[in-house]
Amino acid sequence: MQQDAHEFLNYLLNTIADLLQEEKSQERQQNGKLLQNGSGGGSDGGGEGEGGKETQQTWVHEIFQGTLTNETRCLNCEAVSSKDEDFLDLSVDVEQNTSITHCLRGFSNTETLCSEYKYYCEQCRSKQEGQKR
Repeated sequence: MQQDAHEFLNYLLNTIADLLQEEKSQERQQNGKLLQNGSGGGSDGGGEGEGGKETQQTWVHEIFQGTLTNETRCLNCEAVSSKDEDFLDLSVDVEQNTSITHCLRGFSNTETLCSEYKYYCEQCRSKQEGQKR
């Protein structure tokens, strides 16, 4: 496969996280079998987060994962909707001879949604101009 450095890092982190999660899952299954065959009086303490891969945290998530909050404000009724998204990387425009702080400020600038980019406001029940950040 041909990949650039960014694609390779994403592939590497996702693969490592998947392998670690699979390993945890297999350990839980082994512990469950041992408990069933053993005294049966104890608990493996792993009841939380067994619902799926998304809830299993690994050292990859502890080191690289962050949460990005997208907020959209309706300019008509002032209602604010927000959505949290987990990420392992951000696509930030890097300009020559600028600091990372400057680049992150540019990434988080407020954007006005108008014309064909209006968003659907739940309060107004129609497409409205808004601000997204």
